[in-house]
Amino acid sequence: MSKTTRMRTAQLLLFCLLVCQNTESLTDKLVNLGENVTLDCQIDVRDIYWVFQKPSDSPLLILRTFSSDSTSSYVQDQRLKDKYSSLTLSRLFIINITFHELGIYYCAKAATTLQISNGTRLYINEEAARDHNQTELKNNSQCQNTQQSLIVLCFIPNIVMFLAIIGLFQIKLQACKKRHQQCQDEELEQLYSTHDEEFSEVEFRLFHPTNNTFLPFQKPKTKPRQTS
Repeated sequence: MSKTTRMRTAQLLLFCLLVCQNTESLTDKLVNLGENVTLDCQIDVRDIYWVFQKPSDSPLLILRTFSSDSTSSYVQDQRLKDKYSSLTLSRLFIINITFHELGIYYCAKAATTLQISNGTRLYINEEAARDHNQTELKNNSQCQNTQQSLIVLCFIPNIVMFLAIIGLFQIKLQACKKRHQQCQDEELEQLYSTHDEEFSEVEFRLFHPTNNTFLPFQKPKTKPRQTS
């Protein structure tokens, strides 16, 4: 795109931004969603710019035509190439119109003086709009439910893993407690066994072999010291 063309495009969009929103002479055109729509330009049949505007958005340059007997055109945004094209006499062709293409369309010519047509407003009937709104609400609800289900599915493995870790930790803790208790029992058993052996040895030494009686401990008598 040349520098002159870019300047003309900028002037056109600025003009639309200032003027298009105040244009009262609109032509209403009832359409059905899913059909193809053709719009004529009342200004000229060559070197035409087509501009689209939603009530709450800024003007959007769609495409530019070059001659009256050709369908070749330059689409400003390549993402719109499958939606908009041009016919002969610089007519705009909208393919499989959806709710997103409803709005006001202008054709303009950037010649010596900038010319712009009256807008053509595409709309659908109230019943179709109501059905579309209900469909949008249903789709949004389904999307929300799907997102919630995905969130739940993402959290379930983490919860299961967390519970499994807690269960393994509890099993290991119980095993440690059991092993510690067994060690304490073994130590007590060894201690009791040692005490029994010591008690048996003391009892055997204190037991009198003749009258089967126990002898009390007596202090040994000290011999008197002899004097010379």
